[in-house]
Amino acid sequence: MVGRTLFGIGLLLNFWPLTAVALPQSHPAGGKHGSIDIVLRSPVQLTPTERRQLMRRVHVYDSDAAAELVRELYQNRGYFKARVRVVRTPTPAKKALVIQVDLGKQYHLVGVSWRGNTALSQSDLANLIPFEPGELFNRTKIADGLNAAKKLYDSRGYINYTVIPTPLTDDDAGTVAFEMDVDEGGQFRFGELDVQGMEQAHRQMLLSAWQGLQRRPYKAQDADEFFNHFFKSPWPHINPANLAVRRIDEGNRSVNYSLQFVPWIRYHITKSSRLEEVENP
Repeated sequence: MVGRTLFGIGLLLNFWPLTAVALPQSHPAGGKHGSIDIVLRSPVQLTPTERRQLMRRVHVYDSDAAAELVRELYQNRGYFKARVRVVRTPTPAKKALVIQVDLGKQYHLVGVSWRGNTALSQSDLANLIPFEPGELFNRTKIADGLNAAKKLYDSRGYINYTVIPTPLTDDDAGTVAFEMDVDEGGQFRFGELDVQGMEQAHRQMLLSAWQGLQRRPYKAQDADEFFNHFFKSPWPHINPANLAVRRIDEGNRSVNYSLQFVPWIRYHITKSSRLEEVENP
């Protein structure tokens, strides 16, 4: 049977004989119940490495996310339609979080296709999710590829890029393929820089340098590098780029920035063309 399913959503599967596997926690979790144990009722045990990974992530994300974290670990081993549910939550009296796992069959990845893309080629995108047809499905590999595609589009000015992954499963064959529907959202470019409260000579220096960015495809890293080149924050642990206000003009597909300085702050230009505050003006 071939069908379309929602990525990551478990379906009702046949009941499997279960074995309980306790995962003792070696350090307190960041949840409302403090330190807990996780008991997995699953026909296939997690490896020690997977157990440690699960405990670390539960500590970070809280026990409420445990079921989805468990599902991800089993999907990384090919159990695409693994059904995971919490059957008992921790209480002050009983610290164990009990999770039941119904795995179903393992699925093999047979294809990844992209459509709707024009700014990037099929080969550009295909390289982001390398796989051998027929290998076991791995959720993290797909997720990492989608994140890499987002970063690549962002680096070329497509800041509104979105993608909808649609899995196509053949339950009889135990295979899954993905159709990636891309909406590139249009390319954005650097727009205007508005500077207020700065001495005219210094303002003109900034605007002149900004012309090197204007009309180029927008890339957040380029903006960060620009502001970090010209400014040194008088406060520790402050990124100078955070002091600039970014405004996105959807109509013109441009990204504009503005800077407004408090008049009483005095600054001077260093030999390296940076603007630094004068400590004792």
